[in-house]
This record gives sequence, structure tokens and C-alpha cells, in this order.
Amino acid sequence: MKTRNIVLSMLLCSIAFGAGKKLPPEMIPLALKKKSPQASPSRIAVVSVRRIFENCRKNTQWQQVMEGERKKIVAELEKISSEARAFRADMETRKPGSTDYVNLMHEMIEKEALLDAKEKSYQQELTFKEQRWTEQLYLEIVAAIGKVAEQKGLDLVLAKEDNQFPAASPNELLLMIKTSKVLFHTDDMDITNEVLAAVDKAN
Repeated sequence: MKTRNIVLSMLLCSIAFGAGKKLPPEMIPLALKKKSPQASPSRIAVVSVRRIFENCRKNTQWQQVMEGERKKIVAELEKISSEARAFRADMETRKPGSTDYVNLMHEMIEKEALLDAKEKSYQQELTFKEQRWTEQLYLEIVAAIGKVAEQKGLDLVLAKEDNQFPAASPNELLLMIKTSKVLFHTDDMDITNEVLAAVDKAN
């Protein structure tokens, strides 16, 4: 009896398909009905990269090292500046146009030129180091985000901005509005602390 019903149903389907007509749902055998697979919702999280930059131990240690370098540079520049001021003060005690006056003037000009050159050189050096360090730490943070996301079974992690209001200027406000992509999230979606712990653990 069952075999007969199945054959009859298949025959009806064949006739309908041949005629270019659709059968009513109640006439289609269950075996022929296709259920569309339902995709599970994506698991999404957010991270404050800025907060990790500011609070991770590795960045704190690096900033301490750089602060030591800056102090040495400032001391060196101050020494050169002091020498230049000394030559200028000595010049004022000499007769303008005299041999001593001219010699002291040359010494002062050389010191001031050296000071200017070293200021520019050190500024470029520190800027270069800061850029390289930021790139390196950013890549480490991204790697840590990937590990945490894998452990938690996440499909997507978005960077959220910790904007400070009021903005310093209309241009800064406009920039914040344009770059802010995450406008709302629940607290349980924020994995910043977990990523921060992972970055510190990797040091």
C-alpha cells in the first residue's frame, strides 16, 4: 500500500512538472520537500585597540626605555646650547670686529648649527622608532585577538573607538564621527581585557 502511494505521488509530480505547473504543498510527498538549511548567527565581539596600547605592560616598559633616551638627548642638547650661550656672552666682552670677537662668533655659529642639526636628527630618529614600535605592537595585538577569537569560537572581531567628548575641534569631531563604526554593543561582546591579558602573557 505504501509503495503504491509513493508511486502515485511521484507520478503526480511528474505530470505537474511536465505541464509546468506547481503542485500544492499538501500534495508533495515529504521525501521530496527540501528544507533550506538555517545558518547559525555569527558570533561577533569588539576590542578597544587603543586601550590595549595604553595599558599593556610591554608598551609601558618600552615607553620607560624611550623616556630614558629622551632625557639623554635633552641633556646633550642642553650642553651644546649652554656652550653656544657661553660663546655669545664672551663675545659681548670683546671689541666687535676684533680677532677674538670674530673667533668667538665662529665658535658660537658652529655650536648653534650643531644644535639645530642634532635636534632635527634626534627628532627624526625618535619618530622612526615610535612608528616601528607601534607597527610591531599592533601586529602582536592583532595576533592576540586572533587567538582569543579562536578560543571563544568567534566569527568576527570589530575595533571600537574610545572617543572622548567634547572634541577638541570641529575637524576632530568630524573625524571621530566618520571613523566610528561600532555605535552600540553589549558588555559581554567586549573582549578587550582578555586580549590585553593575552598580549601581556606573550611578553
